[in-house]
Amino acid sequence: MVAISRAALPKLEAFKKRMGWSFKWVSSGGNDFNRDYGVAFTPEEVAAEKALYNYTMQNPIATEREGASVFFKDPDGKLFHTYSAYARGIDLVNTAYNYLDLVPKGRDENGSPLGWIRHHDKYKE
Repeated sequence: MVAISRAALPKLEAFKKRMGWSFKWVSSGGNDFNRDYGVAFTPEEVAAEKALYNYTMQNPIATEREGASVFFKDPDGKLFHTYSAYARGIDLVNTAYNYLDLVPKGRDENGSPLGWIRHHDKYKE
């Protein structure tokens, strides 16, 4: 398993170290990988509030959105895209959502879908 982001690799590595993470994280900076798999949008698409995301035309909200894609490499080395899911379709892989959805205030998003998220070093003492 690997995570892919558009930021430059040194920036990803620095953030990964700061967070204490150990998973494989690569950069798609300088290519169209994220756009090809439907999770990156142009400033024009964001301004127009219209882009293809989650298999429908909608407001992309930002230049990058969440998504999960699965690939398979066969014995001959051929790579196949087998699955993609976006938005609420990937909630099951975010275990924090599973627990938050059990409590009275839920995700407590207050109009901002990611408003509750803070990095471990951003909480006030």
